[in-house]
Amino acid sequence: MQVPAGAKRLGLPLLAAVVLVVVAQLIVWGLVTGAEQLSRPPGMAATARVEYRLKDADGKPMAPAFATSSGSDGYVVTAGEGDTGIVFSIPFQVEDPAKPLALYLSIRELVHEIRVNGQLIQPQLALGRIQGVANSEPGLYTLPAQALTAGRNVITVEQTRYGYAYALPEFTVGSAEALSSAYRWKSFFMVDLALGGMFILVFTSLLVLVIDWPAGDRRRARSLVVFLLSSAVVTWLFSFTPPFDMGINVTVYLLCVAGIGNALAALHYVLCDVGAAEVWRRRVWQAALAGLGVLTVALLAGMVKDDLGRRLAYLTLDVSHYVVIAVCVAAVMVLAAAIAVTRPSRWPERLVVMVCLSTFILDRAGSLTDLTSPFAPDLPLTLYLSPIVGALLGLAMLLSIARQAGEARRVVATANDVLETTLKAREAELDAVHARQSQILQRHVLLEERQRIVRDMHDGIGGQLLGLMLQVRGRRLSVPVIEAALQTSMDDLRLIVDSLDSAEESLLAALRAFEYRARAQIEAAGFAFEVDLAFDAADVLRPGPRASLQILRILQEAVSNALRHSGGGRITLTGRRDGDNLTLSLGDDGKGFASDRKGGLGLNNMKARAGRLGGRIDIASGEDGTRVTFAIALGVLNALVAEEVML
Repeated sequence: MQVPAGAKRLGLPLLAAVVLVVVAQLIVWGLVTGAEQLSRPPGMAATARVEYRLKDADGKPMAPAFATSSGSDGYVVTAGEGDTGIVFSIPFQVEDPAKPLALYLSIRELVHEIRVNGQLIQPQLALGRIQGVANSEPGLYTLPAQALTAGRNVITVEQTRYGYAYALPEFTVGSAEALSSAYRWKSFFMVDLALGGMFILVFTSLLVLVIDWPAGDRRRARSLVVFLLSSAVVTWLFSFTPPFDMGINVTVYLLCVAGIGNALAALHYVLCDVGAAEVWRRRVWQAALAGLGVLTVALLAGMVKDDLGRRLAYLTLDVSHYVVIAVCVAAVMVLAAAIAVTRPSRWPERLVVMVCLSTFILDRAGSLTDLTSPFAPDLPLTLYLSPIVGALLGLAMLLSIARQAGEARRVVATANDVLETTLKAREAELDAVHARQSQILQRHVLLEERQRIVRDMHDGIGGQLLGLMLQVRGRRLSVPVIEAALQTSMDDLRLIVDSLDSAEESLLAALRAFEYRARAQIEAAGFAFEVDLAFDAADVLRPGPRASLQILRILQEAVSNALRHSGGGRITLTGRRDGDNLTLSLGDDGKGFASDRKGGLGLNNMKARAGRLGGRIDIASGEDGTRVTFAIALGVLNALVAEEVML
């Protein structure tokens, strides 16, 4: 018979889902069996029944009775209306009183007093409850050798009343060394690991909250925070003493609310994780609100009458166990189907969540009936596992976040590589275009520069030489005049050369070149030449050849005027940058001239050049000499440079 193709396609994912569920259960049962073997000493279930005496309102013992073993719940005795406490009697045999012995209690709960053969070993003092509503640390009490006798001995354990019943936890008397090992392991599972799990869950929740998740992952992240924080609350409530006294009805109410709320939060996270429809996620919250309402009504009804409250407490607790089992089974199946069908990349953390939810199921099933390990049929399951797996759940989510961050970094790195390759290709294209444009621009700039040089030489040196030639032809010039005119032309030619040499350098370089050429001329005329150019290394001003030439011509004209007309002996050149302004000043120590004198001395020529640059010339003259100051705004100078570059 041939199997239809559709059945094959459905059968393989179904088989994979079943395998995943089985794997998760094997992991759970393996962890549970190992933890029980480490924390459960031998001989815990050896005593079938123990004798007890209730205490009346005056604290006097009543008639003796016997309590039979209720498995992991210990020896349960229903409380009456008038009793205030109970004293359990534990007989045991001692072969060698010198051998260290100890009493091990699986739960140290409301123990007031412990005596061995009448000798006090635990004072009559209520021990602080480190346990929560479901868990407790164990108790280990060393039996003093002087209180023991060979043969039959009796330990009495006194407890106070809490709730509707007394319960002597499972116990054993044996070697102190062997029992201390079991005590340390159970304390580690019940207290240390639970406390560490709480901190890990809270830390992971805070980490999830501060991460800037993509829009598609924000709902899942918020649901994960609710799941982790509810697990932390369950761990705290089940494992540690609340900071306030609560009645048994309130205790049961909080226990049910925390358990059901945590299970529904887990289911909601699972639905968000697998991308279920919004209607299913909304129904989870509706179920949570409905369950809260029912539990609240049961709590209020139980407060009306004690007998009714007791029955409602037991009924509510049992119903909550069934609800948590059903919700967690549904969440485990959804996760298994998601892993088997879609084969997502997040299967490791989903498998861990399946393991944690399986422990929730195992805890509630163990509260309804006694369970034993399938790997060790004689080993009963007594540990409450939900708080213990908090550390595992928190660490799994931390690893998931780290893995997702690594994937995000790899995606970003891949995108950056693609982008870098694309950018390099575009840069190569732009470089080719820029090279072609640069060649065209260089030819254009070269042509413009040639035209500028021609204009400068025609308007400056050419005009001067033409005028000189006309005057020579008319024989109207003497040799000194001709020499002075030729010197002026040579100076102008040198200025043109200096401006071209410093075209790619700073203004400071052009001024240093001017200083070098002018110093020989000034010192040959018998003047001292002092230069102070106070520009910082960061003031790399590049005004370009045109502006540099005009500035140098202004300075040359000022030098010529000082040499010919000042009658002094020293010329100074200073340069400053004051904020957004550039200032150059050339002065002498000569006789000066009248302030109302107009024109002459090349002053009008200098003012015209400064005006073409957008600057100004200030002239101060007096008995101490004459000072010509050229000032220009750097913004104007930069605009001239930009205009020259555009040309």
